[in-house]
Amino acid sequence: MLRVCLGCYVVLDLIYVDALLLNAALSHPALVFKAEFVRRCMCVTLQTYLQAWLLVAQPFHRAVDSIQKHYGAASRVLALSRPSVGDRRLTDACAVCLTAMDADSSCLTPCGHLFHSRCLELSLRVSRDCPMCRHQLLMPATQ
Repeated sequence: MLRVCLGCYVVLDLIYVDALLLNAALSHPALVFKAEFVRRCMCVTLQTYLQAWLLVAQPFHRAVDSIQKHYGAASRVLALSRPSVGDRRLTDACAVCLTAMDADSSCLTPCGHLFHSRCLELSLRVSRDCPMCRHQLLMPATQ
């Protein structure tokens, strides 16, 4: 988050430079018609946009995505159905931790795979997909 705050400071500084150029253009209208001034304005504006994207928008989006994965995984696993006691898949081992399954600590994914609830939650914090078939279990953050 410190990186995002420092990025905001850099972007605000660049916006200040943009404002100075705009002030110069308004106070001296003849400058607007000079090629050097136009090139400088275009470069500074493009730099402001790119710095805003690289230093603020991307790290903020990654932070939101990480928070969504962390808390979305727990809520998604809680919403999954539990297998019945007689389910034949309970004889298999969990594909994440490779230990025996039981009906109390297991959950069934929409794609039909069975995992320990804790194992699936930890896996969903890393990837949004089922560990077996890559079926998407968590929705990505909106862009």
